[in-house]
Amino acid sequence: MKTKKTEKKEVSLVRNVLNKCKYTSQGLAYCFKNESSFLIEAICACLVIIMGVCFDISFLEWVISFGSLCLITIIELLNTAIEAVCDAVTLDYNEYIKVAKDCGSAATGIMTVLALIVNLIIFVPYFIKLFMTIF
Repeated sequence: MKTKKTEKKEVSLVRNVLNKCKYTSQGLAYCFKNESSFLIEAICACLVIIMGVCFDISFLEWVISFGSLCLITIIELLNTAIEAVCDAVTLDYNEYIKVAKDCGSAATGIMTVLALIVNLIIFVPYFIKLFMTIF
């Protein structure tokens, strides 16, 4: 038997989950609108997904490829958050803020290179096989 207190907790839980979804979508929307690198990464992710479907890559290759793409997205979101907090503190030049922003950017850059290497390792053999059958 549900009590008013139990029903209130269930409504509160649903509202909490819906709020989290709303905040998540707002964060993604902000990055798509204001971060050009985020849009480029999303386009690259779509291309990788299309290639994965076309080449019928293995489950493990999907996990590795998709995982690397998700990590880029996560790091880019965190980098954007770091930049926003730094800008909220001050827009004046500050050596510590420069370090924070540069390190966030470096993390994104390193992960982007790593994801590129990982996806090249996965897809180059498929392209070689494709070109060998064409020629």
